[in-house]
Amino acid sequence: MLRRIVKLVYFLSVLILIDLTATLFWVEQGLATEANPIMDFFYQASPLLFVVAKLGLSGAGIWILYYFRKRFKKKVFAALLGLNLVYIAVFVYHLWAVLFLLFSTN
Repeated sequence: MLRRIVKLVYFLSVLILIDLTATLFWVEQGLATEANPIMDFFYQASPLLFVVAKLGLSGAGIWILYYFRKRFKKKVFAALLGLNLVYIAVFVYHLWAVLFLLFSTN
């Protein structure tokens, strides 16, 4: 179980970085707005602050789950699995947007 938790942590970290990069691209290009009001606050203050907040908050959350991985194996695994599913959905949304943009422009 612990190895699966570590794999989920790595995979979640990659998905968060993809979301961060894609969100910055969409927002900087004026094609989207940040849907999360807290993160939008940071973005409106500064894109750099947005990046620091996203990585800091995500990193802190992942660290907390990883820290408790041995004590609460099943709960940490379930939380990481749920977060991975959410970020997979976000990734699919970004991918859909890219495909829409590619095939809808002349």
